[in-house]
Amino acid sequence: MAASQSALQAKDRPGSRSGQADVRRWPLLLGLLPLIPLLVLLLSWLEQPQRQQIAVAPEQPGTSDSLPLESGWIGSPLIKLRAELPVNTSMGLGVELLDAGGATVLELAKDGWRETGSWSEGGESGSWDESDNGVVLSLRPPRSGDYRLRLTLEDLLDTAGRPLESPLLVRVEVRNHSVNAPLLWFTALVTQLMAGIAMRATYRNWRLRKVLRVEDSRVLLRSRLGGTGLVRVAVRARYERPSSDAGPLASQLKAALELEVSDALGRSRLSFQRSLPVTAHSSDGDHWLTVEEVLHLKLIERASLGLRLKLPETIDDGGEPWEIEWLRLVLEDGVLSSHPVAVLTLEAGDGA
Repeated sequence: MAASQSALQAKDRPGSRSGQADVRRWPLLLGLLPLIPLLVLLLSWLEQPQRQQIAVAPEQPGTSDSLPLESGWIGSPLIKLRAELPVNTSMGLGVELLDAGGATVLELAKDGWRETGSWSEGGESGSWDESDNGVVLSLRPPRSGDYRLRLTLEDLLDTAGRPLESPLLVRVEVRNHSVNAPLLWFTALVTQLMAGIAMRATYRNWRLRKVLRVEDSRVLLRSRLGGTGLVRVAVRARYERPSSDAGPLASQLKAALELEVSDALGRSRLSFQRSLPVTAHSSDGDHWLTVEEVLHLKLIERASLGLRLKLPETIDDGGEPWEIEWLRLVLEDGVLSSHPVAVLTLEAGDGA
């Protein structure tokens, strides 16, 4: 009597949804973690740099306007200096970073040069222009505030070593949130790999997995199943015509799937039937049909259960029957889903 009631309960609830205990949504949020370093990189790219020009004459230091520098959590200030050197000259440039009170925070010296010329070889000729006239400062100031740059032109010489009296123009560019782009891309990639491992460990960590492929229309299987999670039953079958190369004559074909679940004493716990759509395939003149379905079972307690799954041996489309070539069954126990799915519930019976 108990077995009959359980079977009736399963038939009455074929479209029930899986409970929250079998649904794990939080691993999906791990897929958003790689976006964090990429968002930081995007914010850095969107930042508008501060730009100034400073004219420096020999023995006459030049001071920039106020430069707001931030000492925050996202990136660090990056200061780029580029001197507009005349051709075939060299320089010695002193650089000082001053805080709002005029105290020196950073001091350095830069030697630079610029050379030009022409070349001719094998009937071909051209010109070249090479220089080392830039300074890049990546720093984190002691505190956020207004700073200034003071530049001193210690030397400006021509190729003969003679000093030049003309002023030197230095272009200044400041970004407050400069980041290491290659490191952020690497961090995003590693984070994506770790998120994939975590999701696989959640959604593909089964207690039991069996794969059977038979050249028949039915499968008989007994295993100990149930407990936390769901039992996923994935079915795939292929049908072919023995002697005809023609495709299916009917556009909409159906195949009846039958699933019978019995307990250790042979009592029926579930009797389920469903009409499945048939999909036609063609490739290089070859034609075949496939039938696919995925069912989820819910067992309150672990028990030894027998599964009998059956599909029709042939599919009739009005012409020569299509005969089954193989049937593949994948059984997975302890499945956790990322979203609610329809389940067939089996109650544990006496003696199971």
